[in-house]
Amino acid sequence: MDRVTYISKFSQGVTVKDIEEIGSKSEANNARDNLTGVLMCFKGVFYQIIEGTPTTLYKCLSRIKSDPRHEDIFILDIERNIEKRLYGEWRMKTVLLEGNTDPLVSPIRDLLGSLTNTHSKLKKYAPFEVLDGIQQGQNPLKWKMKRAELIVLFSDLVGFSTLVENADIDDVQKVLDNYFEVSLAAINNSGGTVSKLMGDGFMAYYPIDHAKSALQASVRIINGLKKIREKAVSPFEKLIYCSIGISAGQVVKGNVGSMVKMDFTILGDVVNSASRLESYTRTKKHSVIFDHRFKQCLPEDLRFEILDIGKLKPKGKSQTLKIFTVSEPNIPFDKSPVEIAKIMRSIKSTQ
Repeated sequence: MDRVTYISKFSQGVTVKDIEEIGSKSEANNARDNLTGVLMCFKGVFYQIIEGTPTTLYKCLSRIKSDPRHEDIFILDIERNIEKRLYGEWRMKTVLLEGNTDPLVSPIRDLLGSLTNTHSKLKKYAPFEVLDGIQQGQNPLKWKMKRAELIVLFSDLVGFSTLVENADIDDVQKVLDNYFEVSLAAINNSGGTVSKLMGDGFMAYYPIDHAKSALQASVRIINGLKKIREKAVSPFEKLIYCSIGISAGQVVKGNVGSMVKMDFTILGDVVNSASRLESYTRTKKHSVIFDHRFKQCLPEDLRFEILDIGKLKPKGKSQTLKIFTVSEPNIPFDKSPVEIAKIMRSIKSTQ
């Protein structure tokens, strides 16, 4: 047998009567499927534990995930090959914690409330693959490193050091918020994974067959920042530019660190190349640059025209890289990094 513990939120207002009906229906279904468990409700959140044979248990979980009354479903734990049921006498025991005056219920309410708050915060910080692994019942701490073919993308804000030195903290926050709002949405909505935020930049990756999506997301980021500049009121927001470098190939993916601190990341020459290409955008005056390895992954039906912009000899490498960009109106920088920094300093002097 297996046991699943999950939490979810009600997608809309649910009354006590609704919860009782959900519990009653769950009890009937579980009796039919030989499942047992407990359902607790508090402040619009389900806390449920279900146990039974894998076939019927995961069919039940699929029904729950497709139920429109549930949203933000997150599996906290999957215990496999358990020998004994914990809730053998309960087909589905429903416990309404809100309004319950039993003295023993109060600490349970506090515990579950803290669990919900902590969970929502950790979801913002934990790497996507780690969260996804937990959803599958895996223990990310036991993952071994493995090789993978990926597309790696680096991005960085232009002139951020000058911004920090010359702008008020509120302006710094606005620029960062705008940059990450546009960038992370473009990556997530195109099938990419944001691996790491690095102050004023980030690293992301895609499956090797998602080159078109990675390039489209890059152009979308550049165009999105241009729209912010055009609508900006703050003089510093009018100078929000970023650069993007992309490469493709084999990486090593997995945990690094120790039992004190762990990080799930990707490593390898492709990662280094993407980072160097991002830095090289300033020299070539194009906000998006990629190498021949990434170019080879692009499909023929690409709507962008590819431009050959020369060669790059990365530091520590004996071979040169052919580098490319796309022929799009907003890809060339309309201001150089030096000019952006100069304007930022002049803004401070006039304030």
